[in-house]
Amino acid sequence: MRLKSKMAFTYLFLVLMIFVSACGNNGGENTASSPAASNPGSGAGADEPATSKLDPVELTWYFPNTPQNMKDVEMVQNEMNKIVQAKINATIKLIPLDWGAYDQKMNVMTGAGDTFDLMFTAPWSNNYFQNVSKGALLPLDDLLTEYAPTLKSTVPASVWDATRVNKKIYGAINWQIIAMPYGLQVNQNYIDKYKIDLDSVQKYEDMEPYLAEWNESFVPLNYSKDDADPFTRQPPYFGMDSIGEDTSVGWIRLDDSETKVFNQYATDEFKNFAELMHKWYEAGYFPKDAALHTSVERAADAKAGKISLFGIGSPIKPGVELEAKASLGVDQKFKPLSKAIITTNRSIATMTGISSTSKNPERAMMFLELINSDKQLYNLLCNGIEGVHYKKVADNVIEKVKDNNGYNPVTDWMFGNQFNAYYTSPDAVGIWEDTIELNKTAKVSPLLGFTFNPDPIKSEIAQTNAVYAQYKDALLSGTADPDKMLPEFLDKLNKAGADKVIAEKQRQIEEWKKNR
Repeated sequence: MRLKSKMAFTYLFLVLMIFVSACGNNGGENTASSPAASNPGSGAGADEPATSKLDPVELTWYFPNTPQNMKDVEMVQNEMNKIVQAKINATIKLIPLDWGAYDQKMNVMTGAGDTFDLMFTAPWSNNYFQNVSKGALLPLDDLLTEYAPTLKSTVPASVWDATRVNKKIYGAINWQIIAMPYGLQVNQNYIDKYKIDLDSVQKYEDMEPYLAEWNESFVPLNYSKDDADPFTRQPPYFGMDSIGEDTSVGWIRLDDSETKVFNQYATDEFKNFAELMHKWYEAGYFPKDAALHTSVERAADAKAGKISLFGIGSPIKPGVELEAKASLGVDQKFKPLSKAIITTNRSIATMTGISSTSKNPERAMMFLELINSDKQLYNLLCNGIEGVHYKKVADNVIEKVKDNNGYNPVTDWMFGNQFNAYYTSPDAVGIWEDTIELNKTAKVSPLLGFTFNPDPIKSEIAQTNAVYAQYKDALLSGTADPDKMLPEFLDKLNKAGADKVIAEKQRQIEEWKKNR
């Protein structure tokens, strides 16, 4: 939900969110490949007479991605529309936006009330909770029931509950891995060169001896101010779970049966992490201007071959090393440093929402049913055209065409049910079964299914978020001395209404616990 072609903190998170999910067939648990025949015009089994009764419409879909060759995007889009038009008498217009520009573009569009149909949304990108709060997303409960029965039945009820705000669903789940640990990501060549013993690494500080030996022509770590920070993107590493937006004041501890809400930025864990980042910054492991780096600059560094030693806060799932190799062409190792936990925000880490300005919400939901149930359509979007962008090497296994890289999104997790995706390596066969088993057996957060309604304290959330945005880059890139800046940060958070946010979260949790 990508394996950020840079082993930097935030580039890594971005790329890893591309690997955050698994693809492929789910071994029979998912019925998404079977259309809903009882709903004419809505699923992969829509018959011709039902389709002919629908007026033709064009749907627009915005999502973030690495730049693709737009001629190839158009080629894929045209092939997709042969299926979509035959099934629901609609066409889809794909509008991929660069990762670094996506959030800003969507904020502008939703703020201006622009007309469009579909958009990627999550707690960490094109913020789901903020979109709900400002009325940018339509409630989907009735639409799912009427037009997407396969999609609705595929995703467990507990995961649908995780999407609810004011008891309503506003995001269609892209079903994939929902239980994963967080940890390290290290290039194999650096493991070999610096003799890194990953088995002995139990926390990020254990990498310090290897950082001290770093003698490349560029520093080993990086930071990007427009990506998720390395603290709030991995609450389970710190034994915590977020409530609402990951960055919003007010978390709980996973081992606390009382689910007491507290200010995560006032904890020893945050202070110690900020001190570690500052220590590494002072040692020269970050660029001196790290707090000013953008994702665009980070991507340019990556393209120039400036690959960092390791990445922090990487979400880790079955098959992630194979996906890293397929995406980046380099061997990497991953070391989980936290347990696999199913949390609300992990469950809703990748969704597609229908814009409140959509003129065809019913048809948009029909399309979501198709992209989640029609394996051919889904894999067209994920992998391109067979014989042009990939070739089949076995049943359900493909190989990308190496001399044609005009279309290779590597974001199967973003587009629909990832358990319908082809495997990209024979070695990956079986990963989906492992992923499904992990989803079934992982421990769950005590707040799984609880979703926070920010409406009663919208002003305080906006104010505290603004304070966080003001201080996060300096503190978490290591640039600032936390002994000097952290007290100032906490004081401003308190003045902005942190206590009110925490109290309201606690109130809603207690109410939720009573009604379970």
